[in-house]
Amino acid sequence: MLRLIASLSVVSLLFSVQSLAADLILISPDKFNLKADYYQGQNNEKNLNKRAVLMLHQCNYNRTMYNHIGEQLAQQGIHALSLDFRGFGESVSDEFNVAKIRQLPQAERGQAWTKMSSHWPEDVQLAFDYLKDKVGNRGQVGIIGASCGGSQAITLAEKENISAISFFSSSQRDKNIVRYGKTLVEKPTLIIASEDDGRTFTSAQQLFSTAKHPNSKMISYKGSMHGYPLLDSDKQLTKTIVAWFANNLASD
Repeated sequence: MLRLIASLSVVSLLFSVQSLAADLILISPDKFNLKADYYQGQNNEKNLNKRAVLMLHQCNYNRTMYNHIGEQLAQQGIHALSLDFRGFGESVSDEFNVAKIRQLPQAERGQAWTKMSSHWPEDVQLAFDYLKDKVGNRGQVGIIGASCGGSQAITLAEKENISAISFFSSSQRDKNIVRYGKTLVEKPTLIIASEDDGRTFTSAQQLFSTAKHPNSKMISYKGSMHGYPLLDSDKQLTKTIVAWFANNLASD
């Protein structure tokens, strides 16, 4: 894959004894180090490792929110990758660091956030290219975006052949709902939201009302928990997410 070779450099791939994850550093075209965890799908004759899931975290957390999901996907023979957005977790620099940006005066904070997040679509593309190279041209890739990660999931899915998409406590603006309705409604879609989570829940309902694939599903919770805490609260949610992707990423 020429685009992958041109834009991607893996300078660290160290497996942890305690986890199925491998530490990965992706180098962006502007030479920024992006930290990711890669979970290699375990050998499975049924799918021959031709399936993968890209996992995008919420903006008050980092890639580690997907540790258990990534491990369980790998056990199902599905490659998985969780990426720290530029400015989050271990993908930080002096210029791009969300902790420092949040300490800036409001006007400067907005400008710094816009500059940082403008790189995310390209950074997410790098992560997708890495997974796509693992599964090959005939392989299938799904994506899950938590909170702010949901918008990035839509942006990627509009450009690439994403086979299944999940929005996890992801509030969507009206224009994103329109974007989903134009190009993604035929994709299997898993939507997760809490009923008292404001715009997150109402936009989840709007998305689900337009979803056309028979395997699209919405899971709602009482209360206002947002994203990662739901995984702690409902111990079955990780298994539910993994099973849904396993069922909706078809194998040859």
